[in-house]
Amino acid sequence: MRRQLTTAAIAIAIAATATACNSDGVDAKPDSSASAAQSRAPKDPAPAPDKGGDRGGDLTVGGTANLKAKNGAQVAVTLKNWADPAKSDNKYMQPSAGKRWVAAQFEIVNTGRTVYDDSPANGVKVVDDQGQAFTHSMGSTTAGPNMPASVKLKAGEKALGYVVVSVPENTKPKAVTFTPDSGFAKETGQWTVAK
Repeated sequence: MRRQLTTAAIAIAIAATATACNSDGVDAKPDSSASAAQSRAPKDPAPAPDKGGDRGGDLTVGGTANLKAKNGAQVAVTLKNWADPAKSDNKYMQPSAGKRWVAAQFEIVNTGRTVYDDSPANGVKVVDDQGQAFTHSMGSTTAGPNMPASVKLKAGEKALGYVVVSVPENTKPKAVTFTPDSGFAKETGQWTVAK
């Protein structure tokens, strides 16, 4: 009986893994094994926005977008780093042929009083110079730890981590965007990343 249960559990795990990934190794859900930091921020956690202001395409790496979630939670989202290409930290998990990974490191700080509860990677898109948008992929890079699969931030708390995106090898990323509420909020931050 124990052997049958173990065999069944292994079969379910393999089936779940196979269903979660398409042929490109792209996962529709964030990496739940992410180990990025989620910690207490200082009392005045909002970083100063760069010359681009709150939102829009004028933000660059280091710039902060002040965004509101549907439940009224307010967050300061900073694109801390941009890795292009992003190298896998796992020799068995690589971009498919004709693709490369890019990775955006975001810091999300709850600057309001309402709890911010989200799956941040779902709200990230990389837009190329042709206007095509690409969403997050399953994988982790040598650039640093991934953003946690889900975050629940009280006032003053923050989350930090990378979101990996698979793009065609010859594509030229122009911008990266972040929208709260897994991409369904009304406000979106946009950062220019074109080389």
